[in-house]
Amino acid sequence: MSLTDEERVASSATASTSSASTSPPAQPPPAEKKKKKFEPIEMPTPEVLAAQEFMNNCFVKSAMSGAMGGVAGLAFGLFMSSFENAHGGMDMAVPDGAAQKPTRVVLKEMFNNMRTKSVSYAKGFAVMGALFSFNECVVEKWRAKHDAANPVIAGCVTGAMMAHSGGPQAMCFGCASFAAFSYVIEKYLQSE
Repeated sequence: MSLTDEERVASSATASTSSASTSPPAQPPPAEKKKKKFEPIEMPTPEVLAAQEFMNNCFVKSAMSGAMGGVAGLAFGLFMSSFENAHGGMDMAVPDGAAQKPTRVVLKEMFNNMRTKSVSYAKGFAVMGALFSFNECVVEKWRAKHDAANPVIAGCVTGAMMAHSGGPQAMCFGCASFAAFSYVIEKYLQSE
């Protein structure tokens, strides 16, 4: 014999009213846990995969880091040259004959100094950024790991490459100093 839903509700209501008079008041039912809603995972489109593959290329990473390093070097060069006077020194000593120069000549010298300093810093930062980024990418692909050792190894190689014109001793010092700097920066970035 099958009971309908209405008969079940009626029988449970009569059973609860008859037992409610003899038992303590019923506690409210426990709150139901919220069910987690899971969003469906969308597979990346071929365009997204192509963009990711493009950005994972070591030459692309190196070019982007070189460009950003160039911009940072340009700004740093402007900042550092603003501390120098028009005569190219930080000592504030005015050479003989400089007091008779017209303002236009002094400003022209200052702007030329700023331009040469900025371009010089931009070149150095661009080369350093490009080399470090390329070396780190190659080391990461070679080791097939993404850990704190990659920037240290890349820093050593980059420091040695930047100091190659100074000979083996300068290369060793460049390797050690750039690797130590990379280690400190990596630890600082991991602590945040």
